[in-house]
Amino acid sequence: MKFGWNASKNIMNANWLVSRYVSQAVKNQIVNRNDEVLRRQRALEITADASRRLLKKLNVTVNVHKTRDDLFSQNYFMVCNHMSYFDILVLSSVEPAVFVTSVEMEKTFFLGDMAKLGGSFFIDRINRRKMKQEVQALVELFDKNFNVFIFPEGTSTDGSQILPFKKSLFRVPFQTKFPILPICLKYRSINGEPFSKENCDQICWYDDMTFAPHFLQLMAMKELVVDVHYLDLIDPKDFESHGALAEAARDRINQVYVQN
Repeated sequence: MKFGWNASKNIMNANWLVSRYVSQAVKNQIVNRNDEVLRRQRALEITADASRRLLKKLNVTVNVHKTRDDLFSQNYFMVCNHMSYFDILVLSSVEPAVFVTSVEMEKTFFLGDMAKLGGSFFIDRINRRKMKQEVQALVELFDKNFNVFIFPEGTSTDGSQILPFKKSLFRVPFQTKFPILPICLKYRSINGEPFSKENCDQICWYDDMTFAPHFLQLMAMKELVVDVHYLDLIDPKDFESHGALAEAARDRINQVYVQN
């Protein structure tokens, strides 16, 4: 693939912002090494600021739709559909949260390093014996006033559908009765053309795609419009199981995704 001036400019901007981000994040790790809460709070702030700066440089428009103006006056267990690593930049730019991801991602070149510096929480999706202690650790994050965020599909997709939600981590809000904030993320247009099967690969990262080639392709993008819908809260007290809670969250997000 040949890259024009726009791609070269985006790559230069991205490299500068990543370097700036890493410098600030590493400094935070050192300065606040003895205060886990402050270190994570600062990591989320640094990530949010870097995300906003990069989206602006890449000419990304984020349209935020909220059910009420005071929505972010409290913390939530946030859940959202998932199509790309780019989703995290979009969501972080609006409201910081501790992203829950897999230990496999932690070991992924570059993305894993960025996630660690950004204050992500890593879980072992294979070793179920660790689930109890991981759920407890997430409960403790709530107690420390953090938003906790998951992509419950368990993987990213091409945006053609929303997969069934993995149920295990819904034990956290079910046990704590912490409110769930469903989020529907939808890429509206790429380079002025409606998001479709033909152009989705420029933003969506899924299956066995390799990161570096996809990132370079993304950098060739001239403009992107994305809608983020923060939906009505779900009260876990209204459900008899964490499985039913997961299905309700998925249904609510899917309804908005299909209709908009």
